[in-house]
Amino acid sequence: MTIHSQEPARLELAQLPTPVVELKRLAAHAGVPRILLKRDDLTGLEVSGNKIRKLEYVVADALAQGADTLVTHGGFQSNHCRATAAVGARLGLRVRMLLRSADDDPEWDGNLFLDHLFGAQCSYHDPDLYRDKLDNLVAEAMEQEQAAGRKPYFFPVGASVPHGSWGYVRCVAELAKSLGSDTPVDLYCATSSGGTQVGLMLGRALLGCDNWRVRGVPVSDSVEYFQGYLRQLERDTVEQFQLEVSPEQTPIELVDGFIGEGYAIPYPDAVETIRRLGQLEAVVLDPSYTSKGMTGMLHDITRQEPGRVPVYIHTGGSFGLFARRDLIAGRHAAGSG
Repeated sequence: MTIHSQEPARLELAQLPTPVVELKRLAAHAGVPRILLKRDDLTGLEVSGNKIRKLEYVVADALAQGADTLVTHGGFQSNHCRATAAVGARLGLRVRMLLRSADDDPEWDGNLFLDHLFGAQCSYHDPDLYRDKLDNLVAEAMEQEQAAGRKPYFFPVGASVPHGSWGYVRCVAELAKSLGSDTPVDLYCATSSGGTQVGLMLGRALLGCDNWRVRGVPVSDSVEYFQGYLRQLERDTVEQFQLEVSPEQTPIELVDGFIGEGYAIPYPDAVETIRRLGQLEAVVLDPSYTSKGMTGMLHDITRQEPGRVPVYIHTGGSFGLFARRDLIAGRHAAGSG
């Protein structure tokens, strides 16, 4: 299925379309008529989550350019890096990952365990160095791969680049088919690297879902930062693929106040949301993204006008929760990086 005449080449790597389910017990608990969940945590066991939708387009571009090595980066419990490692193993591509970690030998648990299981080459970098010298680290890695006779292809954390944004244009197409484009819908997602929200914004515009709204819940940076960052990524995507979309068709809506102390640092309300979804719906949220995004949505929907249907995009992350068993056990909740 082609979703737009300008859609780039895509590898079919995810299990799509993902289901949309009713969260009846959660809706009753929240005192609202309906809550729907788009189960993008079910895109495939080893590639579960939102990253694989983006990688379908990004890795297709890498292969078209003759790449044999994928180079990317993220936190040492990065869902994106785990999905990239899995794709590399499936396609026979080398994967090199630059991981942010205060520990130069972090425990192999959660996503990091799977990175190693899938054969990715991992290096660990102090958070300050990662923040200040990331461009240098990437350039050095690319040079080393080239010197070894390989053809590396780099993409940043989250695969949130113009090619990657198409993954969530496709998600909107799936939702429009199942819900109807005329249904008043509020789409919610956790927002960090930005490609998911930008894809949803563009999908809404390209597919004529004028009665829909896209509301991101920042989990890593300020609303002011995301107002500029999301608009730039949207502009880059529109320009690269010559899309007839104006900024007026892609309003940036953000639900503020649910980051806590910072990225990947859990806080009590978000941990309680993890418990609540588990006990009411047997749905697993993660401590970095989906628990904060869901917490923001549950707060926001109590203030929205009647008749609109909230749909939460579950972007995955269950392996990251496995590495934070202490949160549910009631022990000290420190950041996972």
